[in-house]
Amino acid sequence: RIFGGYLRSQVRCTSCNYLSNTYDPFMDLALEVSKKSSNSIASAFSEFARKEKLDSANRWKCSGCKKHVCPLKQLTVFRPPLSLCIQLKRFTFGGGFGGFHTGFGHFHGGGRGG
Repeated sequence: RIFGGYLRSQVRCTSCNYLSNTYDPFMDLALEVSKKSSNSIASAFSEFARKEKLDSANRWKCSGCKKHVCPLKQLTVFRPPLSLCIQLKRFTFGGGFGGFHTGFGHFHGGGRGG
């Protein structure tokens, strides 16, 4: 319980609003910070937990209405650990890491000594 928590993956039917929840244990969160929209831990966490509409290649059969739909999916922290470990995924294919504001001071990962 100190370092472990539970994530909730929630899938919502776009036809009848039926909810399906699954819970998975986790030891750390990997937050994407290489995007321009994620310039802080708070914004990276908002991006991690945002709702996304799955496309037709990821259709889901709803247990409520029995239709194959393109549902809304959201991943959230259901039960946080007492001590949360966060991985900052900073890599971009364009090269470089850029600066990032942690909320506790400025972090700049740019090579050696840096």
